[in-house]
Parts: sequence; C-alpha cells; structure tokens
Amino acid sequence: MINLLLFFVLLTFGEFVLRLAWTAKSCLELNCDFSRITGLKVRRQIDKATDIGFSRFDPMLGYVPREGFSSIINAPGWVNAKVTITQDGFRSNGSGTIPGSSDVLVVGGSFPFGAQVSDSETWPACLERKLGRGVDNGGMFGYGAAQALKRASLKLAEKNYTDLILSIFFGTAFRWDRLSYRDGFPKPAVIHTKNGLELSAVPDPNAPGTKFNPSSNNLVSLAYEQSEIVALTIDRFFPLYNLTGERLTVVHPNAANENEIVDWDLRQFSKFPIKNKLLLFQYGSPDTTNVAEERKLVLRTANELSLKVIDPITMLRNYKESDLWFTDHYGDHNTPLGNEVICSYLLEHGFQR
Repeated sequence: MINLLLFFVLLTFGEFVLRLAWTAKSCLELNCDFSRITGLKVRRQIDKATDIGFSRFDPMLGYVPREGFSSIINAPGWVNAKVTITQDGFRSNGSGTIPGSSDVLVVGGSFPFGAQVSDSETWPACLERKLGRGVDNGGMFGYGAAQALKRASLKLAEKNYTDLILSIFFGTAFRWDRLSYRDGFPKPAVIHTKNGLELSAVPDPNAPGTKFNPSSNNLVSLAYEQSEIVALTIDRFFPLYNLTGERLTVVHPNAANENEIVDWDLRQFSKFPIKNKLLLFQYGSPDTTNVAEERKLVLRTANELSLKVIDPITMLRNYKESDLWFTDHYGDHNTPLGNEVICSYLLEHGFQR
C-alpha cells in the first residue's frame, strides 16, 4: 500500500511539474497560458466540424484549407510553425509574398502545402521568391492526385494561370485516390462507373469515425485529454494511435486499381489548357522497391502523353536523408532545406528564365 501510494504521489508530482513547465514555456514565448494549471484538460479533443483546425468541409473536395486561418502550430510533428491561409484558400508564402495577381498554380498534397514547416519555408514560397512571380500554393495535406487535379480545375475556373505544377508523392498520391474516407476526412475517389472511370461524389462527412463525428469516448481518450504524462507518452511513442476515433479510412467499393488511376489521373492532367504544365515527382525515401516500380509506371505514362516531368531523384541522393526529410513518423515531409533543394531544381528545370 505504501509503494502504491508513493507511486501515485510521484505521478501527481510529475504531472504538476510537466504542467508547470508547459506554462513557463508559454510565458517565455510572451503568451502566458495558465489553463493547464487552473484546469484539468491538457489536450482538446476535436468533435465539431468547426474545430478541425486549418481545414474545413467542402462538398466538392471533401475538405479544403480554411480561409483566413492564421496560427503558430505546436503539435506532434510541428514546432512553432506559422500556418496562414489566405482568403482565396491558398497557403501563404510568408511576409515576402509578391503583391498582385499570381500566374503560377501549385496543387498536390502535404509536400507542396508544406506540412511541418512555416509559410515562408515551403517550396512554393521559395519558388515565388526566386522566380519573381506570384505563386498560388493550392496544396493540401492528404490529397491524392485526382483530388488535387479537381482542386486545380475549380481554381482554373476562377482565374487564368500560365503555369500549373502537379506534385505527386510516390506511395500515396494514387493509392489515396481509391479512398472515400482517409484518416477521418471524406473525399472523392476514382471509381468505375457505366461511363468508365470518374470521380465519385464526396460521401457523408458525419459518418461515425470522421473528424466531424468521432466515434470514440474511451478511457484512453479521456486520459489523453486530462493528463500531461499520458498525452506526452502517446504523442511520443504512439503518434498514429486512433485515439479520438476520428480516423475512419475506407476504400470506395467501386474504386479503380492504382494502375488504372495513374493512367486516368495523368490523362486528366494532360487535358488542362495551360501553357506550361509540370509534373513534379516528390519522395520520402527515393530508393525503395515500391517507389521504383511506381515511378517506372508514372514515367512511362507521362512519356506517352508528352508531359514534362521534373524528377529530382538523382540530385536528392547527394544529400543525407535526415537533412531533406523529417524522420518523426508524421509523413517524412521535407525539411526547410529539403524544400529549398526542390525549389532550386524546379526553377532550373521547369522554367525558362
């Protein structure tokens, strides 16, 4: 009984010290927050559509960046990253954004969006600075290639661009096009219909297990919400644990296979009436068997369609992987240096100066 009592006393003391340290850190950053001293909660579970951070529901795309969002992100995988979404729904390129109309549109997933880095550290932001032309960053975390192309078509209906860059990340860009829900987000999928392959409608965003309707209220979730020790342990050692019951992932019952999707996506891309269309290859680790096979298929299809491919794979091998990519289980996204390298290669091989 004494040992058990001592154990709980140490836990309580540890909990208090961690909460005190977090509060002191917030004050050092000139934004004192005493909520973890005055209240029980240390994490806030997301349970409403209006509380899903820098994204919001969209009936055409499933979800899009939340217009007008601006905040410093400190969450697993993010450290003091400034994330700003413009009123047009694009990721900001930072304080040095070129004023006036942009004529370069970038679409894709979390790599062009700039997951884990600040506004000015994304490769579209770098491209804008070095190119001297406005660049609209239409990337969005979790997008497959077809979803990204759908966003491009919607933006092109609103505005004229001279350059379009489609970023594809090997390993997810085409696989995620098979999903109707991905990690709790509803999304369109590439499916078989009587008319051939088409993009499906966005499914019900309020299905149990989505970001908009979490299905879990278990004890682990409660402990995560109210204990700094539990929250830090889960964030550090179990970052992908479906704690909140909001990571519903479903393959559409009529989904096309990945080979069909590669062909369909690239043919859709080839039809865009844009002067300069660039297909940018992006990697986490470029030297794996799966990446090699997928790359070979995409290259073959792109060559058949006479698409201009920007493939930095040879250059990336000149760097240590830890210099170019974060290795923290949150998607192996590019570091600021990794984004600079992609930017320089893209500028050299994709634009005539």
